[in-house]
Amino acid sequence: MRIEAKEIVIRDFERKDADNLCRIVRENNILRFMHDWSEAGDSKEAYFEYIDWHQTQKNSIDIYDNKRYVIALNDTDEMIGMVGMGMEDTLNEVEVAYFMSEKYQRKGYTLEAVNQLVKWCFQVSDIKYLILTIDCANIASCKLAEKCGFEIFEKRTPISHKQPNMESDSYFYYRKYRKGI
Repeated sequence: MRIEAKEIVIRDFERKDADNLCRIVRENNILRFMHDWSEAGDSKEAYFEYIDWHQTQKNSIDIYDNKRYVIALNDTDEMIGMVGMGMEDTLNEVEVAYFMSEKYQRKGYTLEAVNQLVKWCFQVSDIKYLILTIDCANIASCKLAEKCGFEIFEKRTPISHKQPNMESDSYFYYRKYRKGI
């Protein structure tokens, strides 16, 4: 996949992204809210298998499969973040996911990437809505979700399990509907 936007490009992972991926997933807020990304290993080579697997999926437009894409700067093609979607196993709904390097936060890049990915998901599928689940402690991500047009439905507190990658016991459940529904 390749989506060219005003400031960024959303594209498939390539091995050249391994250095930046390894570095970004160790930044404070990524470790805080998406710690499983750092569990692959502590070297760029540890991410090659993950990247290679995504290369085998690059022609698929099935939004139910878990796919992740690079957010890169238009002018340099440097990886600065990630955006993706796929089936959220505990909820059985298609969820959007994202993170951005601290160096590039609050510049509109994640907003642009999420909006472009959501638009693409609705174009290639007949899905009625997409979701976000965001840790209640992740205030910046909640604000971004609302800027992207996701509406908060409820605050959830799982009783018998904890949502993956959640710092707090509760999370906000957001939805964004296809226009016209």
